[in-house]
Amino acid sequence: MTIRRRPDRPFVLVGAGEFGRDCLSVVEALREQGGLPECAGFVDDARVGGSVHGLPVLGPLDWLVERASDWTAVVTIGTLPARRIVAERLVAAGVRFVNLVHPNVVIGPGSRIGDGVVLMAGVSITVDSAVGDHVGINPGCTIAHDVTLGDWGYVSPGVHIAGRVTIGAEAYLGIGASILPGRVVGAGATVGAGAVVVHDVAPGATVIGVPARPLVRDHRTPGEPPSDPSVPSESR
Repeated sequence: MTIRRRPDRPFVLVGAGEFGRDCLSVVEALREQGGLPECAGFVDDARVGGSVHGLPVLGPLDWLVERASDWTAVVTIGTLPARRIVAERLVAAGVRFVNLVHPNVVIGPGSRIGDGVVLMAGVSITVDSAVGDHVGINPGCTIAHDVTLGDWGYVSPGVHIAGRVTIGAEAYLGIGASILPGRVVGAGATVGAGAVVVHDVAPGATVIGVPARPLVRDHRTPGEPPSDPSVPSESR
């Protein structure tokens, strides 16, 4: 098991929207366990000067870019492709990233976790799987053996991913979706809530239902938000 860069100095959460507030549950659980450095607050262009559950919004993204050497950070934006765009800008500025991993997360032998990853309560990853950089995985998700999750992905609560599955970069998996063994979900694809993926999903496609079928011929650019209103955009 490899978990890189647990916070070792004060850090900030980049994004004070719904997913950012959800991430506070991990921060609080780690604080109760002891040894977690201070979470100094949020960085968010739209909420400067406010506060979220007692934590200040310290400034806009530019504020952090200008202080890149002073802070570590976690990107807590759920919306795609904003998650990628913000992470790439911070990487270019030299910001170091840390992971937020809830104390009850289970990660098996041979599994690897990238930088800037959020793993919420009840996540289970068995053996020989790889989670890319800046992936957000919500509560109650299970990931079996030999799974690869690409960078910047978003995994909603209660998703179950069977063995030998490959999830491309910037893919969105909706609440309660299930991916059968050996399937490939392409980069920028969207799997709707409750869908059961029994066939490969093309890059940029949106699939829904049981079994999952393409919603429309909307092979969008990876990361572009889904066009159909029945597929929810995620928290900002």
